[in-house]
Amino acid sequence: MSEFIAPKPNPFALSLVKALIPLNLKMEKLTVRPSQHCMDVIRSQKDIPCVLALNHIDRCDPAVAATLSTKCGDDNYYLAARELFDEDFGIRGWLMQHSGVYSVIRGIPEDVESRKTTISLIAAGEHKLVMFPEGDVTGRDDMISPLKKDGVRNIFEAQEKSLRTDPQRAVHVIPAAIYYQVHEDAWEPLNACLNSIEGCLGINEGSGPIEIRIHRAVEKMLQRLEASYGVAAEKHSSGAHSSARYNSTRAGLSTNARLVSLCRQITSSVASITGAQVLENPSIHVFLYSVRGKLIRMKESINDGRGMFDDRLRAETIDKLGTCMRDLDRVQHLLILASTLQQKPRTLDVLWRIIDRLEWLVLGRVSTKGSRTAWIEASEPISLLRRSRDYRVHPATAVERAEKRIRAAMQAVLDELKNASAAKEEAA
Repeated sequence: MSEFIAPKPNPFALSLVKALIPLNLKMEKLTVRPSQHCMDVIRSQKDIPCVLALNHIDRCDPAVAATLSTKCGDDNYYLAARELFDEDFGIRGWLMQHSGVYSVIRGIPEDVESRKTTISLIAAGEHKLVMFPEGDVTGRDDMISPLKKDGVRNIFEAQEKSLRTDPQRAVHVIPAAIYYQVHEDAWEPLNACLNSIEGCLGINEGSGPIEIRIHRAVEKMLQRLEASYGVAAEKHSSGAHSSARYNSTRAGLSTNARLVSLCRQITSSVASITGAQVLENPSIHVFLYSVRGKLIRMKESINDGRGMFDDRLRAETIDKLGTCMRDLDRVQHLLILASTLQQKPRTLDVLWRIIDRLEWLVLGRVSTKGSRTAWIEASEPISLLRRSRDYRVHPATAVERAEKRIRAAMQAVLDELKNASAAKEEAA
């Protein structure tokens, strides 16, 4: 595949995906329940340039979003990270592309082709564009993370393009949220899954409250990863006194700080191999996305090579790049785990997400862990038409204000879903 994957929806792929997703949800024991109000709002935006903005809390979000589209009678466009298209030997990518999904390489430099496609698809208004504007899985249902400013800017640019066709043609954003309710039948499979994680980590004292067991598993995994990636060895090289000081320093760090520090070191190692651009004080997420983008572009460039000797060199390089990509995948999962671990209190929903992420990191797989319901609600559409003039005068200010309003609306519907779910549990 090329660097940019354009959407090429066709009836066969759409029908196949619509048949496969319910099977996947059944295997996950996941029921998707959008409110009637949510579906009415989405249906009201037919033939209008529109973006459906959803929070990104869980690995099942894409399947939930696709199910929502089907329930509303829509065939939408979707924006997804470029690396997802290469999974399952490209089969997943083919299905995604031909059911209306297109790619974006996140980070710096910006993916220009993806940006142009986003603007054109929104402005055309033939189908809605479904986005997860937080940019990555957050693992949290207590807050909506800041939305990516470049995504909001692209929506404004689509509004500008629409106005060149029709001075009254507005672009709408539907702020919406997904909330996953984990049901009581999850306790037994969660405990069984945690037992497997403990066994794989060599933890023999797998007893006590589940939160203590999780902390123990995270600590053991983190120690193994730090040793595997040479964190301790690198610090020990300067002598015994330095080693003792280092161990004391790390013991004083929070689990979150250690996770982020490990992620930065792994990403830095991959950056040195790929020759990725060195950024000045980047956030760990921007750093990760930028290095991964460099890796994707390198891989595609290598695949275009010619010549027998080049073929051998290419095979050696691709093997090294494959290892780098696996390292960056691990970084992404570690960052999601770090984010999830920050949520308090540790309700059943939160425990489910922590153990689910640990399962992938330690066991290299995910499994069904009881039944869940994905509740979905939407706010009233927000028009960017009245804000387009502000955007022309002060683009950064207009983007910032729009981001805050969209995020606040998403937070409001997420809180509404959580409160409604809690009320139902109390009533039961």
